[in-house]
Amino acid sequence: MFSRRVRGPSRRIGLACLAAGVVLLAGCAAPPLPFSVSPTPTPTATPTASPSPPSTATATATAGVAVCGPNTLALSLQSRPYDSGAGNFFWDLQLTNNSSVECTVEGFPAVSLVSANSGAVIGAVSSEEPGRWFPVAVVPLAPGASAFSLLHLGQAGAYNCTVVPVTELTVTLPDWTDPRQVATPKPIDGCDDTSTTIVRSGPLAPSRVVF
Repeated sequence: MFSRRVRGPSRRIGLACLAAGVVLLAGCAAPPLPFSVSPTPTPTATPTASPSPPSTATATATAGVAVCGPNTLALSLQSRPYDSGAGNFFWDLQLTNNSSVECTVEGFPAVSLVSANSGAVIGAVSSEEPGRWFPVAVVPLAPGASAFSLLHLGQAGAYNCTVVPVTELTVTLPDWTDPRQVATPKPIDGCDDTSTTIVRSGPLAPSRVVF
């Protein structure tokens, strides 16, 4: 009997010690490592070359090119019957470079009527027709090339003026001091009245106006 009582407490003490050892081992165990997320790499923008702005070609007169003089150009007039009517008609004034070198023209030709009776200049000098089709610009003329001015004329009979037959015009460019004469495509009537303008000239251009 005595030996049984002694073994009972000893067993309980052994069990307690065993439990304590388990707790101690559990307490000494290393904590679990935290879950880590690998950072997502940030894409790096690849530098691209900036596109070069498109070049704009600018038409400019060639440096050092002289202005076409009166003796450099051949003048002619062509009628435009399909563009005429209702008391108005149009002619093309054509200026062709007859020299062997390039030259330039620019602006509005000054046009006057010449009396077929006396050969004298009559009426008012032409006014400027607004550049509705071509702007005022320098027109380079290579040898053999031409520039054009659209002439807008009115019927002299529509005005209260002395009517005079006309078979020639005089033409003066802005840089000229002396005029040139050119024959009309057909005889017309002019006004011997300096207060009546029946001719308007358009700016010189590299081609004919197309309505």
